[in-house]
Amino acid sequence: MRPFISRVALIRAGLVAGVWTVYGILCAWQSHYWYAFTRTPMSWADSFRLDLTYAWLWAACTPAILGAARRYRFEKGRRLVDLAIHAVLMILTVAVTRVAFDFLAHPPRSMFLEFTWQKTFSSIESTLDSGVLLYAVVVLVERAAILHRRHQSGLLQASVLQTRLVEAQLKALKMQLHPHFLFNTLHTITALIHEDAEMAERTIARLGELLRLFLATSAVHEAPLTEELRILGLYLEIERARFEERLQVRYDVPENLREAVVPNLVLQPLVENSIRHGIGRRAGPGWILVTAERDADKLVLRVTDNGEGLKQSPLRSAPEGTGLTITRGRLATLYGPNQSLVLRNVPSGGVEARITLPFRENTGKYYEKDQ
Repeated sequence: MRPFISRVALIRAGLVAGVWTVYGILCAWQSHYWYAFTRTPMSWADSFRLDLTYAWLWAACTPAILGAARRYRFEKGRRLVDLAIHAVLMILTVAVTRVAFDFLAHPPRSMFLEFTWQKTFSSIESTLDSGVLLYAVVVLVERAAILHRRHQSGLLQASVLQTRLVEAQLKALKMQLHPHFLFNTLHTITALIHEDAEMAERTIARLGELLRLFLATSAVHEAPLTEELRILGLYLEIERARFEERLQVRYDVPENLREAVVPNLVLQPLVENSIRHGIGRRAGPGWILVTAERDADKLVLRVTDNGEGLKQSPLRSAPEGTGLTITRGRLATLYGPNQSLVLRNVPSGGVEARITLPFRENTGKYYEKDQ
């Protein structure tokens, strides 16, 4: 059976009671020492009895005040009406709390000692200034809470919109990457058809496997490094059909890093760049080295080749291809400033492409494998 009062309501009631109790204690302390300098000193017992009673009466009225503050919020177009309503409620609250206080606590100037209407109005008037202030404070606290909730809701909505924007940007970049890769692969197959039909057939089969993986990961922006290496292996099998023994690939990826999370299809554009602008321009054999290492909280991926190297003019850097441009955009969208993609010549000849990104281990299943 569900309780009639929720836990949140009990916490709020306890908070209201606690705040007003502290207020009553402070007022009792002030009253005791203030009356100590008069002809009629007030004992600690009377100070606490009177001021705590008054404070708890305000605590009893607080839920009604909070309800009024939530309903009459001084919204645009209703400010004057809401102000008038709060003014009436404020006077009624001050009157009710004062009358109840005089009836329950019987202070020295209680209106119920030789009751007259004039004495009643004077008693209410004596607490009008402090009562107005207390009512206003309660309304302002609720108003601040309302604005805070609106602010938090706005931040949440902004976060959702930002997430959707990032998703749209990543999808757009991947949509650019897939055709770019496919066009280059089809170009390779076209060249093989006239040279080795059987090899062209095997290459088409590998391309079909790659297309299946692309479809399986169409909605995935990150994947374990081991799956990235799997896709890269299929791509390199296609490229070996064209380069045969001229292309050698080595991997240096520790087992403890193979479950690290990396952007989906992040290595293929780097390897493609090494083949097209490095190995492909060599007359002799070429090699590509793919490595991964951890540097504190960063994962560093490197693709190194022994090609011709970067050719840069003294005034400007060589332009980058589509694959590298898209990869830079994906890294920036996924990780912001916590990433980098750097290309540099190595002393022994060739180019090293180095990607640095936050290290995270795979804790979930990114996509299903065929059984």
